[in-house]
Amino acid sequence: MSPVEHLPRYLLSFFAAIAVSALLTPVMGGLAERFGILDRPRPGRFHRSATPYLGGLAVGAGLVTVGAAASGLSGEVATILVCGAAMCLLGFVDDWRTVRPLPKILVEVSAGAALWAVGIRAGLFGVASLDFGLTVLWVFVVVNAVNFGDNMDGLASGLAALSALGFFGIAAGEGHFLVASLAVAVCGASLGFLGHNFPPAKIFLGDAGSLLLGFLLAALALQLDIATQSGIVRAALPVLVLAVPLFDMAVVVAVRFLERRPIYVGATDHTSHRLAARGVSPSGVAFTAFAIQAACSGLAVVLATSSQQILVVGVTGFAAAAAAAWGVLVHEGRGALERQVAAEVTRLDSPRALQNAGE
Repeated sequence: MSPVEHLPRYLLSFFAAIAVSALLTPVMGGLAERFGILDRPRPGRFHRSATPYLGGLAVGAGLVTVGAAASGLSGEVATILVCGAAMCLLGFVDDWRTVRPLPKILVEVSAGAALWAVGIRAGLFGVASLDFGLTVLWVFVVVNAVNFGDNMDGLASGLAALSALGFFGIAAGEGHFLVASLAVAVCGASLGFLGHNFPPAKIFLGDAGSLLLGFLLAALALQLDIATQSGIVRAALPVLVLAVPLFDMAVVVAVRFLERRPIYVGATDHTSHRLAARGVSPSGVAFTAFAIQAACSGLAVVLATSSQQILVVGVTGFAAAAAAAWGVLVHEGRGALERQVAAEVTRLDSPRALQNAGE
């Protein structure tokens, strides 16, 4: 069947996911406020007022419901949904009570191993042990990249929607209709939540949502099978589709490692924070990140369907130039960022700020 013949399924997945996510998000926000599941202002956080979590549960409910109905409960889809639900539950516990890094790592690694067991796996090396390691590593990296990207209003959900849209375009073009249906549902659920999370956010995605979305995007990438392209191109496609979260994570990990700071301790040192330190508004930061990710996702879709090797060179050159320009931009904002963080720490340590945070 052609992509046009599957259009009703795609539209149903997309709009049903939007509706469920958009309608459940305010409900979850009310429950978060009632039970005190709030993200309060403190050093290392960018927001300035207590904001409810649990937005991720609304996204998860939409995805599990729509994904199961529209995609069919095959063994692979069931495994993805069960592992996704486990990631969402882990994130919920972390939002409420805080989970140490080691249990998180164990769950993420187990989820990657579960995907491998049902045949959702990387095939870059052609050697089982190496491809198993790559599969688990890919899941771990993408999950944490999306989790790291949830650092300013609207970023994680908006970028997840654009990445999922890129995977949808590639999968639909290749005739992988099951993958495309799940991808468009992820896009819809993310957009349904984004309406409540765009600056100024009324509710946060929380780890329940960011871990779930990261896992689903990692699984979608592993499910793609672009048989007509070389191994290099096939490896480059998911990196392009997830370019902004992966780049931000690389910058943050490198900076914290060089400065000998814990990688898992949150701080205002992300690329988004550096843009904000240069005077860009929160909505401006979000739109800038969205524009870059949309361009990268679009290039990935074009690259997936092109047989011109010159395009590979062009895309690689564009990505390198964009990364260099972005790196210069955020580096120049570092001094302003450090002054802003110092001022924010001073403000949050004041008696009045502490009183407001507890209200």
